[in-house]
Formats: sequence, C-alpha cells, structure tokens
Amino acid sequence: MNSLINKRNVFIVVGIMVFIFLLGGSYALWKYVSTANADINTITHGLDYYINYTKGQDITSGVLNQSFDYTGGNSTDIELWKKDNTYDIYGHIYLDVEEIGSNLRKASSLKYVVLSGENIISNGSLRGINQGKKVLLKGDIPLMTSKQVFTVYIWLDITEETDESVSGETLDISVVCDATMMELGLPNYDGTRDIIVDKIRDMYNNATKTVVTNNGVRYNYATSVNLMEDADGNIRYYGANPNNYIYFNCSDYSNQSSATCEVWRIIGVFGDNLKIMRSGSIGSYSWDNKDDTSGSEGSYGKNDWSDARIMKLLNPGYTTQSIGGSLYYNSRSGNCYANGANAYTSCDFTNSGLKNETTRALIEEMTWNLGAHSSTGVYPNQIYQYERGTNVYSGRPTTWNGKVALPYASDYAYAADLRSCNSQLSSYSNSNCTSTNWMKSVFGSQRLVWLLTTSSANSHYVWYVEPTGNLNVNSAFGVPEIFPTAYLDFSSSVLSGTGTSTNPYMLNV
Repeated sequence: MNSLINKRNVFIVVGIMVFIFLLGGSYALWKYVSTANADINTITHGLDYYINYTKGQDITSGVLNQSFDYTGGNSTDIELWKKDNTYDIYGHIYLDVEEIGSNLRKASSLKYVVLSGENIISNGSLRGINQGKKVLLKGDIPLMTSKQVFTVYIWLDITEETDESVSGETLDISVVCDATMMELGLPNYDGTRDIIVDKIRDMYNNATKTVVTNNGVRYNYATSVNLMEDADGNIRYYGANPNNYIYFNCSDYSNQSSATCEVWRIIGVFGDNLKIMRSGSIGSYSWDNKDDTSGSEGSYGKNDWSDARIMKLLNPGYTTQSIGGSLYYNSRSGNCYANGANAYTSCDFTNSGLKNETTRALIEEMTWNLGAHSSTGVYPNQIYQYERGTNVYSGRPTTWNGKVALPYASDYAYAADLRSCNSQLSSYSNSNCTSTNWMKSVFGSQRLVWLLTTSSANSHYVWYVEPTGNLNVNSAFGVPEIFPTAYLDFSSSVLSGTGTSTNPYMLNV
C-alpha cells in the first residue's frame, strides 16, 4: 500500500468553560493550509495526486464551550481531491493526539464530527484517546477530481456527565490526512471509535432484556449476546460458550493470529475497564507455601495475597527474589514455589509469560478487593459482597494494588447461566451449572484451579474450583492450576473481530 501523508498542525489547547472547564494557555485553533502540491511515491509508477488544506479564519477565542450539538464546537476545513481518474484513490482523516490531560481523556463528552459538505459522514466520542496516538476519524473516502470540502468539529456535549476534575486541562491535536490506492478495509468501520468496553456495553444496552431471579436478586439478562448485569452494575459474559474471545499477549500486534497471540477470555466490563482471563493454565504452583520460619503463621502457607508467592510470580517488582520473583511478568525461566514448607520446582515462562512491553503497558494497575469468607455455601451475589467487604483473617489487608491476579470466586459463579443454575457455590457440580459455565469449560474436568478469594476462618485456606465444578477451600501450599487475570486500560479499542472462537477480537495497538 502506497500513501502520501500531508500533515499540518491544527493546534488546539482546549480550555473548557461553562460549568466545567477553564481555558489552559493562550493558544488558538488554527486552520492550516498546505500550499505545495505533492507527488506520490515513485513506486506508484509516476502517479501524482494532491491533498490540500485551505486556510480558513483563525479561531482566536481558544475556548471550547459546551453545547447541545457539534455546531457549538471548534472546526477546521479540509479540501481533498485527486489529479485525474487514472486510479482509484482513497483519503483518510485522522487526529494526531500530541497532548491531552489525563482526566480529559476519560470524558465521554469530548466528541468529534466529520462533515462532507453539510452531511455528517462520521461522528463519535474521543473518550479514551491516548497521548502520542493517531485516531482515525474517517477512512476510505473515494477522492474525486473536483474538490471535496470536509469539516472536522471538536466539541463538548452538554448532555454528557463530565468530571469536574478536568478543569484547566489541555488538548493539543493535529488534523492529519493521507491517501492510498487501496481501501484500509477496516472491518465494521462506521466512523466511530470502537472502544471495547463501550462496544460491550452497547451490545448489552441495545439487546432485549430478560429478568432472571437468583437467591432473591433480580438480574437483567441480554440473552441474545450472553451478557448480564450483576447487582453492582458490572456487565459480564455468561453461558456455555459466549463470544468473549480476544487476542492478547501477542508477539506481533500488527499481525494478530493464533500463531502470534494467546487467546484470552473476556470476563466482563467493570467500571471503565475490561477484565480478561488467560484461556490456558501457566502451570500448577502454590498460592503460597511459606512456613513459620519464612513468614507464615503455620506450616501450610499464608493466605495474604499482598505477600503471596504466586502474586510475586505474576507481577513486576520482585526480580531480586531468587525464586519465582516476576518470572511470569518478565517472561523468564527459573524456579517457582510448589508444595509445602518452601519447596520449589523449575519453571519456564519464556513462551507463556508476558511477551513484551506492549502487552505489559496494556494492563492497568488496579485496586483489587481482598475480602474473604469462610464458607462456600453461598450464592453469587453473596460471595461478590464478601469479596468487597472487610471481613478477613486477622491482620490481612482488604485491598491490593497490582496488575495481574486470579479470577474471583464471584467471576466463576456469575459465568454460569443463573436461569438454570440455582445452586450455592459448594454445589456447582450440578450439571445445570457446569454445562452453562464458560469458565468451567476453560478449566476443564480434570483440574483444580486457584481463585483469588480467601477464607476468613484461618490463616492458610484459599478458595479453588474442584474438577467437579464445586468451589471449595484448600491450604495455600497446594498446587492447583494458575489462570492469570488482568484489567485492560479503559481506552483499549478493537481493530477487528467478532469475539467468536474463530474470529477473536483484535486490539487496536
């Protein structure tokens, strides 16, 4: 694919006022002009065509006010055309994001519109744009020999809730155009930014709902897309095999496939973040196997995730430890803790660990709740509340800040179809639960699998999934399987894919 890129800065420092924002700096929005025609690369055998920016009036206010539609925003015009009809040429309009305040990037009210003449051809939210990234606003515009005028608006939607903390933040962007002899061919491209958490929310919101009652709690189920909303407003995938497959931990994000990426499964949308779980185990290791000579209260390990040996294997910052420290996180080999009394075994994560800095940067550091409960004889809504409570074994923390952990007991519980699975977690071996739980199918019928949830009754019990499907507790020094779990940054967007096992979502990295 050959292309001509012609970029002139449209330098915006957005200070937003009227209820919310304050102007930051004294810069203005400029409409820029490229006065020189440009020839395409000679690889195209002499073809030349033009992309021109026609200078308009400078906008000297430098203020982006809130409004009910895009006409109250700031804008710049672009004229695009090609020299002749020898070839099909396609234009593409982007924003280069050079600077954006950390809170402004979270504002759903920051939007764009692209007009062709008086017709809207693209619009969407800029929520989640990353500094240093290029955002496609409209692609695959067939160029004509006559000039076409396109107008890009940036505006603030007054009908959207906006965080007061963005006051005084800046937005420095450039309008960029390029053209190619081939269409970009972006699957399902409709002109809007395809942030994956918004995509999943939209699928849920736009589907017909069915009310499902479990343990007296009413849940809304979107059965057509296998999504449900739990009692806390999280959107989760449920059922035997929902379309929640996603490529992650790729060696080459520009060429995502089963040969270059691992397939993970999406647990759901939690707040502004996407929670995902590796669809394969990385091995069988102790959750923790310290004894009373190495920091535990006894000889069976310690159920304190903030100091657990498996936590230090999965997360950054522990490379000085001779056994297990950050080996998975840094994709290294060495020794890992397994079985009782500080025992260890050789382990190798050079192929199964996090492959590169791109993958590590996609994982958001989050606050994980560490609330515990002593009995597995509870329903999904109950264990979810216990996990977010303060009842823990004496001295244990109730939260932990980190990147990689394990699925909660509640994640496993809600993955079942509660229309047919009405059991307590200690009885999830019921076929109505095992046959309708995608997470159980990932774990398989032969494995014990560690969870993040712990027991409040003693110092060493940790929850796990039995091969039968029931949830139970085991001493932390045991060696069930490990399925890493993480949250992706809220701005992660989809390049393509439908989430099926044969067409997983591809992240736009």
